[in-house]
Amino acid sequence: MTNTKDKEAKGGEEDESEPRWRIGDRVYALWAGNNCYYVSTIAEVSEADRTVVVTWDDADTSHRRVSFDQVMRPSDETTAWSRARIEKRATVRHTKQKGRCLFTNEACEPGQVVFVERPLLVALPAVAPKLWECLQKLHEVQPLNLGTITFHFAALVSVLTLEPGDIDVIRDKYVPEPDEEPNEDVIRILKALQDAELDGESNKICKLEAKSFQRLVSAWRYNSFGHHKEDGLVLYNRISMCAHSCDPTCCWSYGDEDAFVLRSRMALEKGGELTISYLQDEDLLKSTSVRQQKLQNWKFTCMCPRCSLKVDVGRGIRCQRCKVGVLYPQVPTGGFETCKVCGSSPSSEDTQMLLNMEEEYVARVDSLDKKDLDDVQTVYQAALDIFERHWILYVMDTILWEGQRQKNIMEAMEHQRRRIDFHQHYYFRPTFILAWCHEELGDCMVQQFPSRKWHLMQEFQRAYQMLAILCGTTHQYTASPYNKLWQVSSTNNSANANGANTETSESRKPVAQVSISM
Repeated sequence: MTNTKDKEAKGGEEDESEPRWRIGDRVYALWAGNNCYYVSTIAEVSEADRTVVVTWDDADTSHRRVSFDQVMRPSDETTAWSRARIEKRATVRHTKQKGRCLFTNEACEPGQVVFVERPLLVALPAVAPKLWECLQKLHEVQPLNLGTITFHFAALVSVLTLEPGDIDVIRDKYVPEPDEEPNEDVIRILKALQDAELDGESNKICKLEAKSFQRLVSAWRYNSFGHHKEDGLVLYNRISMCAHSCDPTCCWSYGDEDAFVLRSRMALEKGGELTISYLQDEDLLKSTSVRQQKLQNWKFTCMCPRCSLKVDVGRGIRCQRCKVGVLYPQVPTGGFETCKVCGSSPSSEDTQMLLNMEEEYVARVDSLDKKDLDDVQTVYQAALDIFERHWILYVMDTILWEGQRQKNIMEAMEHQRRRIDFHQHYYFRPTFILAWCHEELGDCMVQQFPSRKWHLMQEFQRAYQMLAILCGTTHQYTASPYNKLWQVSSTNNSANANGANTETSESRKPVAQVSISM
């Protein structure tokens, strides 16, 4: 809906001012009945109170007046924003503890798009196939120390395809050792490429200095994302300024042409820091020590709120005296809390014994063969006598859920319920894992307990509400549980014991998955 003439006058940049909606504009607008966005046409515009009146495509006549900030262009959630628009929304600031970090210039609601950024570069094999082949052969003869050629390939593709200004942007990214000397792999690659036939690409590479190459490799190593479809890397400008947190304020998904869609995971005040997790969702459910170890790949120690807690409640061990209470380790001291049931505390000898036993189980679980369900079940049963609300039980619950789903659905459902219980106990934030746990449990209950309507609706609704925050109400992931919720809520429902019908018209509008042609 951006005016073409206005855009051309700005040299291709979007107008930074507030959108001026016009009668007849095709938009997504928020329907107050369930806080979902639906396709509509603007029928009236009121600048005075900053609202519009829309006509819903499904001819619904309710909740037609919508505020400006609840109307968006069809492309706002998927198409990359201009640099000027991103700069208006987010600012890079220097912090004493972490260096340069990213902050929001506006308050954000959970699920709101903070900005959408196009890649600075997508380094895929097809960009320079002969260079990719050459590096692969080098790696086959003698493996590179990083275990992959992707970082070196991306660094070289940067030199081959980008303008000097964009290359300088990459060199300016965070690296742990800014003055790092060229390592043996960098020197070896440059030497090998001197004689390689790269279809005219070798001229730029021959002029590349080893130290400059090393800096580019490190910049890609510590700031890029693995491509979600192919064997390659993607680097973004503003997103690379997002610091890590084990309790990130933001989540993300992909938009059009590898655009990075950044959303607020929780309510953010103006000036709040925008953080993401460098770890996978499943790693956020592991102990502080495991997360810290994995983060050494980026060579920093996380000091986020979760990592700074004095007690790690993801490592519960049953009290050895009463067998009812749960003991959690105190991170600074290495000891355990006092049992809240019997009031006892393990002796120093017992504490060391329990910690050693925990290490043994962690190693055992780490080596489990997911296909050998009998062995997993044996380890799980033994672990239940020692642990309670421990992340290794969650790992085994996941294996048993996946393995038993097609064989013993009732047992599988219990493991899924336990996964949800641990997730909510240890890390109660919207994650794709938790959302899909609820949706999958709802799928199983449709088969086993189709008459338990209240429970089915609860599982699908929780999945939908979380996915709406994580990837938006119009995303295909979100449409799946919502349409299941629609199907369940649309079935004939008898009045409850008090004679009141539990359905309301405002809970039954299906998600609109409609593309708008402009």
